[in-house]
Amino acid sequence: MSDDDIGRAIENHIKKIAKLLPDTFESEDLLEDLRSHIYEAYNNKVHRDPSSDKLVIILEVLEVLGTPEEIAAQYVKEQSEEEKKETADRWIYYTMRLMVAVLVVVLSSWVVSIITEGAVDFMLAVVVLLAFAFLESIIRAQQTKDA
Repeated sequence: MSDDDIGRAIENHIKKIAKLLPDTFESEDLLEDLRSHIYEAYNNKVHRDPSSDKLVIILEVLEVLGTPEEIAAQYVKEQSEEEKKETADRWIYYTMRLMVAVLVVVLSSWVVSIITEGAVDFMLAVVVLLAFAFLESIIRAQQTKDA
């Protein structure tokens, strides 16, 4: 079997996997990594036993790698696990930001109330600073979405 035939066998396997994956940059990266892994494993096996049939070697490499369906299923499973983790991390992040913002507002209001010796009402300062914090979070969200 020629090197061109081996290359076609590998590309056919990669195409079957690509049909089962979503069309994203991450999928393209995965396919490139798989292609490299297949060629590396194939070349290692050929180097160890040059007298073996190359067709048998490439079939062994592809069998060890798994069927396109198994590879796609594993990829989808890993992607959904990553998305769940990112969602949990995002909730933790926003909860912490909210807690810090409330703490800063309360402390700032208390300091302003003390410094002005009661000229600025504590509750009024809390409401005003919370409004500013809320507006800032809306603007930040819009800027992040636009970026």
